Amino acid sequence: MKVILVEDEPNSLMGMKRAFEGMDTEVSLFTSNFAEEAMEIISEHKPELIVTDIMLPGMTGLDLIEHSIGEHYRPKIIIVSGYNDFEYAQRSIRFGAVDYLLKPFQTMEFSEKIRKALLLIQQEKEQSNYQQQQHTFARMGNQLMRDNYLTDFCMKHTPLDEHNYQRLKLWNLEWLAEQSYSIFVLDTKGYPDGKPSGRNYALQTFAIGNILAEVLRECTQTVFFKDLKHRWIVITGNDHVPELMESVIYNVRRFQKIELAIGLSAKMEFFEHIHLAYLDAMRAFRIHSLSGPSEMSSECDSSESIGYMTPEQMASLLCEQNEESITRAVNQFIREMVMLEGTESGRDIIRGILNYLSEVHDSLRGLKSDYSGEIPMKLWETLEECSTIQDYQHVLSDHLISVSRKLFTPKINAIVERALEKISASYMEDITLSRIAEEISIHPVWLSQLFKKETGQTFTEYLADFRINRAKTLLRDTSMKVYEISTAVGYNDLQYFGTLFKKKTGETPKEFRYGK
Repeated sequence: MKVILVEDEPNSLMGMKRAFEGMDTEVSLFTSNFAEEAMEIISEHKPELIVTDIMLPGMTGLDLIEHSIGEHYRPKIIIVSGYNDFEYAQRSIRFGAVDYLLKPFQTMEFSEKIRKALLLIQQEKEQSNYQQQQHTFARMGNQLMRDNYLTDFCMKHTPLDEHNYQRLKLWNLEWLAEQSYSIFVLDTKGYPDGKPSGRNYALQTFAIGNILAEVLRECTQTVFFKDLKHRWIVITGNDHVPELMESVIYNVRRFQKIELAIGLSAKMEFFEHIHLAYLDAMRAFRIHSLSGPSEMSSECDSSESIGYMTPEQMASLLCEQNEESITRAVNQFIREMVMLEGTESGRDIIRGILNYLSEVHDSLRGLKSDYSGEIPMKLWETLEECSTIQDYQHVLSDHLISVSRKLFTPKINAIVERALEKISASYMEDITLSRIAEEISIHPVWLSQLFKKETGQTFTEYLADFRINRAKTLLRDTSMKVYEISTAVGYNDLQYFGTLFKKKTGETPKEFRYGK
């Protein structure tokens, strides 16, 4: 506690100083013989107690008090005077004097008045600290309640009823019900499902929050808080959100050396859409969190979903052995899966990949009856080492391309050869792809794809060419009637046969036989 004694009489000042020596209270004591000097000390050190004589050289003690105190500085004052003047006493009380001491006085009397003044100062300090503490607790409690409500709004659809609107007004957030807004989510990069527990990670969250508070300090219609996974959530009606996000990323990287992942939602028009905006931002956040350092994600990436290949479509793609198409399809699948609601952790991603792969393998077994491929345990282990979207994409692409390459063995060519033999032996009959596939024990879709790959033609095209070539031979080498040849090569409809023959050769059957 700081005290200043202002007295121009040396003996009197010495007696005052001795009175402080016997006190238990620890005091920083300043003394002065002149009002001007005392004014400088008071201005610099702001003592809690001023003890001053009225009659001082150049300025009275009351004038000293009047020039020193102000709205934000109200010390306790004890006036010492040799004059029992009511006007002096009245003026000193107006300045806040707690006591008025007439000279000459006893040291014990002076000590008692000082002790009472110091005790009063101590009590007022304690009361002020208590009130400030209670105010802080109340503010923290109110903020905690606000953050809990905002988190609840994010986690589930909430209607704008009277109760919720009054809550918004209490926290000066009624703008959420009156204008458009967007949400962005941010946290340390690489933790799409939240950082692990621990002091270091808690310090990261704290540091990010401090920088966020500084960046958003001048932003109106903006509120930020932590969600259940301690990610920072910002809801803002600001029109310059991308600039705010870039500023946060830059400052966190500059001052904390932390790389952030951020996901931005689309702009929403209604309070009830806070939950949708949060999910939108979380999808974008997860993509950015798992992406390489140069990639950024926003509502444009996450909301315009184009879908991904079904397991059946992927199985067909593997049969075609188009590795570039396989890679593109895998990349799209991973991005779409990461954006799915419920995909929050690396384990969720791995589970989704393995479930998808299992269905792809099932589809391959349907296309190829003797297919026996399985998901290798090594793949599972490799997936667990992935940390970015690109990692997952590379691992899955490599696996599926490997599966695709292994599908085509010499046995595949033998299957097509058997199909060709069936066509050669039965072309005159009403044969179909399904019939031949059944006879050689293979799925029709699988046979169709293999047939096209090996011959360059579909089954129907090949059969038509085979029949027309056989008809050309019969037209030149036999005297069979055209209608007999049509039936002999498998076409009971003579008109259809004639049309198809001309389409394939440029001539009618008669023109071909006799020449134009």
